[in-house]
Formats: sequence, C-alpha cells, structure tokens
Amino acid sequence: MVLFFEILSIILLILGAYALVNSILNIRFFKKKSDVKMYEGDELISIVVPARNEEDNLEAMLESLLCQTYRNIEILVLDDQSTDRTWDIIRKFEERDSRVHGFQSKEGLTLNKNGKINALLQVIPYVKGDYFIATDADTIHSPDCVRKTISIMKADNLDIISGFPTEFCPRYMGSVFMSAMMLTSVFIPHYLVYKLKLSGASFAIGQFIMMKTSSYIETGGYSKISGTICDDVGIVRLFVKNGKKYAFVSITDAVRCNMYGSTKDSFHGIERSIAGVFPPRPAYILLAVILATVLLVMALAPLSAVFAWAHGYDLYAASILSGWLLLAYAWYYTSRRTNWSRAVSLSFSIMLIAVAIMYIHGLAVEIFGKGFVWKGRFVK
Repeated sequence: MVLFFEILSIILLILGAYALVNSILNIRFFKKKSDVKMYEGDELISIVVPARNEEDNLEAMLESLLCQTYRNIEILVLDDQSTDRTWDIIRKFEERDSRVHGFQSKEGLTLNKNGKINALLQVIPYVKGDYFIATDADTIHSPDCVRKTISIMKADNLDIISGFPTEFCPRYMGSVFMSAMMLTSVFIPHYLVYKLKLSGASFAIGQFIMMKTSSYIETGGYSKISGTICDDVGIVRLFVKNGKKYAFVSITDAVRCNMYGSTKDSFHGIERSIAGVFPPRPAYILLAVILATVLLVMALAPLSAVFAWAHGYDLYAASILSGWLLLAYAWYYTSRRTNWSRAVSLSFSIMLIAVAIMYIHGLAVEIFGKGFVWKGRFVK
C-alpha cells in the first residue's frame, strides 16, 4: 500500500506540474498567433458548409456569414440528403445573395466511407477561392471571423489552421462531456507541435478549419483520408505529414457552436471524437483498460488522499492532493480561457470519469461492429 501511495503521489505531481506549465504556454502561444494585424487584402475566400437536416441552425449560420466585414467571399452549401427544409433555406439565401451557392449531394455516390468526408468531397471541387473554410451548419461566426482568420493565415504564411470555438450545450452534463476536448490543450504542447511539425500530435476541430486551396490540392485533401473516424484530425495530420505549415489557434471569439442539444447527443458525439484521436481497436483492449484506469485514478485522487491520511501517510496524502490540485487548476485555467462556464471548468474529476466511460463504450462499439454515426452520417 505504501508503494502505491508513493508511486501515485510522484506521478500526479509530475503530471500536475507538466499540465499547468503546458497550459500556460499553450494559452500564450494561442494569444501570440492570434494577435496579428488585420489583413487588408480582398482575395476571394470560399466557405464550405455540408448540411444534413439543419433547418434549425442553417438560417442563423448563413446570416452570420453574410454579415462578414470581409466581403469577398463565396458560400458553398451542400444539402447532404436532408429530409427537412434544409434545401428550401439554401435556395432562399441563393436568391437573396449571389455569394451563396447551393448544391445537392448525389444519392448513392460514395467517395469515402466517412459520411461527412463524402459530403465535403462533393462540394470542395467547386471552390474558387485561394483559401477556403470548412465549417458546420450549427456554427455562428462573428462579423470579423473571416478577416481575423485570414489575417492569422497570412501573418505566418500558414497552410491550415483550426481552433476551439466557444461551445454551447443547454445541459450541464452535456457541456461537461463536450469540455473533454480541452484535454488536448492541457496535455498537448501545441507550441512544440507547431515548431517541430509533429503530425501525430496535430489536432483540429471540424467546426472550423481554414486551408490554403493550393496546399489542399497538393496534399490530395480529403480524398487521401480513408478509414478515419475524425475528418478534422485526419486532414490536419495529412497536411503536416506533407510538410505544410499548421497552427492551432484561438478562435473562441470568432466562432461559437451549439453542437449538441442534449446530454445523450453530447456523449455519443464526444465518444466519436475520442475514438478518432485514440482509436479503440480490439487488439488494444489491454491498453484501453489501462488508459481508462489511469483516468479514473486521476479523477478519484482526492479520495486516495483521504485514504492515505486515514492510514497515517500524511506526506503521501499531501503530495497526491497537491498533484491533483495542479491538474485541476490547469484544467480550470484552460477551460475558462476558452469560454467554458465556471461550473464546467470546476468539473475536472467528473469529466475524467466521463472520458473513461466514453472510451470503454467506444471500444465496445468498435468490437461489436456497430460503427459511429455523426449527425445522421455513418463515419465508420
């Protein structure tokens, strides 16, 4: 038992110190990359929107794009086999503004097994801009969103960028599930990924990815991604593997998203994302169990500290609790600076338990061959 407390205290102190330092350096890196002079050019920028049954979101999203201070844009919206009013809304905006162009996906056409990639591959060939943005129909873009992001691209001659939008979910637990994405900023050193071009640690959020069109063509784009659950992570890693310049930046003030309307949808959506970043292969069952166990031990560290105190191991108890507090504060610091509520930012242990459950459940989904579904699209 003494050995367990000793090992746990050392691991948590090391992890906690790393997480806090890494979080601070990431936030500074995001700020530096985003603090640029506004671009004054006017080259054409395309915005690609795959929409499947998005009648509740599409109008507000298109309104936000038409209000951009950067005027030279084209908006390409694909109706991906919708059964609601999505196509009618697209047509209405086409008639209202010549910058909006609607397309309908071809039934039975399979360019990729991932449904969203299949949709993107049908509309991206129509892109005319030197740069294009791939975004989702449930996003809202601030008036300076396009100008701000093209400024970031131009300032550092980047080929692709992504970042965390401000996320909304009407349910507390749904928000906690969604906040699991922030683990990437707590533990991934984005400043080093940028400097060293580490493809395996590159990360993106599919709600907003901006790419240089020529670089997309050179890499082969989404047509080169197969067998991937997450189109966003797949495309950015393809770019980096091909020597393209990438950065994960701050876009919380430029884009907001109401990605999930319920706790259940949030659980399954984030589960899919976790499975995309850390594929739950049947051959990795032992590794999956170990990873889930580590998450649970981190989440329940305060209880371990209490248990250590009860047995007279005061030093170990203090070390365990100190390590957990460092981790929890790193999480809080990062979450608050990406616009998560205080309640969600204080839910570190609850989030870790949720991630462990989602990962194990994702493994079960993989083993039993059900596959993952994203907004009605089969993704694996």
